[in-house]
Amino acid sequence: MTKVSKPSANGATVTKTVDPKATASCGIPAPRPNGRNNRKVKLADNAAELLAQYPLPAQAQAILYVLDQLGGEATIGQVIEALASDDSPLATVQSPARIWTFYAKRLREGHYLQD
Repeated sequence: MTKVSKPSANGATVTKTVDPKATASCGIPAPRPNGRNNRKVKLADNAAELLAQYPLPAQAQAILYVLDQLGGEATIGQVIEALASDDSPLATVQSPARIWTFYAKRLREGHYLQD
C-alpha cells in the first residue's frame, strides 16, 4: 500500500479568471443613501397622550423614549444605534434592529410615529 504524500500547491485548485478584477466583487450591495437606515421618523406631537390612553409593551415604549431623547426626530439608523447603546432602556436578548422591525408598523399604525 502506498502512502499519501504531504499536500503541495500544484495549481490544480486555482481558478483561472479572464478578468482579475472579477474576483474582488463579492456580490454584497453597498448601502444606498436612501436605504432603510437613512429614512427619517418623527415622534407624533400627541405620542404621550396616546401612550397614556393606549399602553404599549415595554420594548415599544423604549423605542418612543429613545426617539424622544434624540429630539423627537431621527433616522432609523440613529434610533437603532441608540437602542443598542449601554444606557438604553431596552432590556432584551434580541437585537435592536429586530425590535424596531417588529414594532415599527404598530407604532406607525397607532399614530405614535410619523414618516
